[in-house]
Amino acid sequence: MRKLIVLGLAMTAGAVIAWSQGWVARGPIYIYGDAQFTWENGVIKGAGTEGDPYVIEGWIIDTRGHDYGIYIDGTRAHFVIRDCQIRYPLEKAGIMFSNVRNGRIENTAVYGGRVGIHLLVSSGNVITGNAIGYCDHGIVLGPAAQGNVIHGNSIVNCGFPARQEMPDNRWYKDGRGNFWSDYRGQDLNKDGIGDTPYELVPDQYPLMEAPVKLPAGANRLSTLDLAKVQERGIVALAPGSLVRLLARDVGVGVDKVFYRLDEGQWLTYSDPFPLPARAMVRMEYYAVDKLGNRERTKQLVIYLDIEPPTTRIVAGDPHYYAPDGKLWITSRTKLELRSDDASGFANIFYRIAGGDWRSYVEPFVVPGPEGPYKLEYYAIDLYGNREGVQTAIVWKDDSSPETETQTGGRPPFEVGGTGPTTVTQPVQPVPEPAPAPAPRPDPVPPVPEPKPQAEPAPQPEPTEETPLESPPPASLKYRISLASISLLEGAAGGDWAFTYTLNHVERDIATGALPLTLYTGEAKRLSLTLRAKEGKDHPDVGEHTLTLEAPWTLATYDLEVPVYVGSDPTSTLVAVWRFTVRITDER
Repeated sequence: MRKLIVLGLAMTAGAVIAWSQGWVARGPIYIYGDAQFTWENGVIKGAGTEGDPYVIEGWIIDTRGHDYGIYIDGTRAHFVIRDCQIRYPLEKAGIMFSNVRNGRIENTAVYGGRVGIHLLVSSGNVITGNAIGYCDHGIVLGPAAQGNVIHGNSIVNCGFPARQEMPDNRWYKDGRGNFWSDYRGQDLNKDGIGDTPYELVPDQYPLMEAPVKLPAGANRLSTLDLAKVQERGIVALAPGSLVRLLARDVGVGVDKVFYRLDEGQWLTYSDPFPLPARAMVRMEYYAVDKLGNRERTKQLVIYLDIEPPTTRIVAGDPHYYAPDGKLWITSRTKLELRSDDASGFANIFYRIAGGDWRSYVEPFVVPGPEGPYKLEYYAIDLYGNREGVQTAIVWKDDSSPETETQTGGRPPFEVGGTGPTTVTQPVQPVPEPAPAPAPRPDPVPPVPEPKPQAEPAPQPEPTEETPLESPPPASLKYRISLASISLLEGAAGGDWAFTYTLNHVERDIATGALPLTLYTGEAKRLSLTLRAKEGKDHPDVGEHTLTLEAPWTLATYDLEVPVYVGSDPTSTLVAVWRFTVRITDER
């Protein structure tokens, strides 16, 4: 008995010394029920009460080869997970709660995997002061996860930063929310809180600066299945990724994998390795099975994906592109959002007529009455690269045509905003000498019957986002204008200059002259490149190219232009500028 006591004291003393020097590595933790909050399961102290919770603290958990890092299931005791690192959660999640109450996660880092933190059927939990980065999904609150509070966290470069399936969770506390690396709002009063809410979850007070930093060396772990990538011979990975090679053999199995980068020295693969800080890397590799059979040497080109996705609308039937570029649909028309990205996958978000943002899952219809509708959409790829919000106007028409025996009447839509408008029927001819019909409470009065040599009735001016419906001219012209240039990230000072190139001709942009007309004319294939430059003799340059194909859509494009030191995407980011470009019809 005495030996057991001495041994236990020695283990405790050793653990305290190790924590004073840094984190301690250990395997995944699984706790089912309150009785399993034990020393063996990573609990270092506590009684499970509100005033003295169980404490799981100071662990480094590498989840490669496991489903999770820390999994708590079916508990009601009070506990806290703090000051831990969960690395590379490639399966279920870094930290997972199932049927849990009274839990708390704080000052913990989860990075480099599939899901950072996942709550199922759990309530009354607090997630605060954590850094979640380089995951496909950041924080996920699944079915029946409600009454949880999430605030003061940093969510960095996640493909799907956050999602909740129940509305009763709070994403802020005391007027402070979370930091989202993909947030593109402004902070005009410089109080550190974004002026507009974060759109994916109801974070009313998004933070402009990260309150918690990821540990040094935190990155994404990318698996290259050599049996699959050889079919294309090309792959895109996030900058800074650790690369894990996976090879398969149908017979006796793979014994070793050999590889080299950019014709360097041949190496035997054992552990995930970083890629050189270059935009493109050539990797050669081959595998040897346990009988010594060697496959032929193969080559793979690896690109670093730093570009955001590009999303477009594809209309199902029935639909019609008018000569003036308008897209006409019905209540039955399904709209598909397609996003192209080097990573092969992107999460798309959209909203209709200024409503709530939604995650795009499948083609959708536009509800509501006839009229113009504003659609907004954007995508985030698996590596956290976010596309600027795209805007398009679609026109909805569910009415069958009516044949008139005389001219005159009303246009089918009354334009008065960015959402749906009132649908009115044409005015029917009234035989003489019947009195004129009483005026209706429409925002625009009825147009009288045309008379010989009468002046045309004045038409309302088109709004910026909803063009006025009118008979198209014989040759409709468009206007492309640069509405504004704004700074999203970086310092406002410096020697900045802006230019654009259209039809191979580069011109300077004077910010004081905005809005600036860049093009007027008919719809055709057009390439517009916008540039931001810092410095004079050897400037750091960033650019973005917008390519238009006829027929054009009247829309607003927010184009983000990152600028790096030395114009090298692998170097330090200097700033991110937003160029807002509008396409309108030229009346």
